[in-house]
Amino acid sequence: MEALKPSPILEFNENQLANVRKSFGYDDVSKLKQDLDQFEDWISKQPHFTVKEFDRDFLERYLIYCKGSIERAKQRFDKLCTYTNQMPEFLRNWDIKNEFLPLFNICHTYILPKPGPDNYRVILAKVTGVDDDKFELIEFYRYLIVLGAYMMHNDYCHGYELVGDCRGVTMGLVKKLNPVIIHKGLTLISEALGQRMKKIHLISGSKFFDTVVVVFKQALSAKLAQRLVIHDSYESLYDHIPREHLPKELGGNEKSSQELNDLNFKEISSDKHIAVMKKMEAATTDEACRQSAKFNEEYSGTPGSFKTLCVD
Repeated sequence: MEALKPSPILEFNENQLANVRKSFGYDDVSKLKQDLDQFEDWISKQPHFTVKEFDRDFLERYLIYCKGSIERAKQRFDKLCTYTNQMPEFLRNWDIKNEFLPLFNICHTYILPKPGPDNYRVILAKVTGVDDDKFELIEFYRYLIVLGAYMMHNDYCHGYELVGDCRGVTMGLVKKLNPVIIHKGLTLISEALGQRMKKIHLISGSKFFDTVVVVFKQALSAKLAQRLVIHDSYESLYDHIPREHLPKELGGNEKSSQELNDLNFKEISSDKHIAVMKKMEAATTDEACRQSAKFNEEYSGTPGSFKTLCVD
């Protein structure tokens, strides 16, 4: 891509495209194009993929979010298509315009417009304390996945941070927390959608917060557990995320959580993004067609294409 396209809900730092590329060794755009050609060619040659053609800008972002590693991009892209079959409760049967409306009474979830100075993006979820008995954890993760897919097609960042404002957590909501679902959802987001999760921030303030932390720690992998940051109040969040980037409720200068939630939903429920989600839903695997090769051979690129070797 030549430049980042404007988005109604995303702002970009100056030279963000070039700076993110450079951090992953792509200050030479010709190298990026070569790696992208190889990645695109590999996808087209996989007999078990039901969809073999994807938007090239999307594939570039996928490669970038895998830190410029073609092999990692192959592995994660294969997982994404495979998980769409294996975990349909997370990745299929979207009704974006309607299915999330009950969730918005319980939790406001949105992407902060401004990226950090390090080009990381923040996704924030604020529990309202309302209708907690109607909370469905899988619906929450489905919404995170829809937001993540929007970022995969429109953003260009180093990765993201998750912020959970737990001050409105009630016992009714705590009862709905399932460590197995939390683990599956976070694994899918980090291992299949590709973006690097820099930190997970949880803001305390509820008398049930300790229980939330116990459940989360049971669900997190060892790597993600090291990235969990607990805040006794929202003021300590300023050490990690610029205050002015946060919503009014957290002492920042941005719009309220309700306004940001509504703006995000308007964008991800657009006909354009719904079409994107339908295409991703169709991008599954036919396991009967998967080549019978050893795991490391399958992911090292042996079945597929090879990178051009340049010798000075």
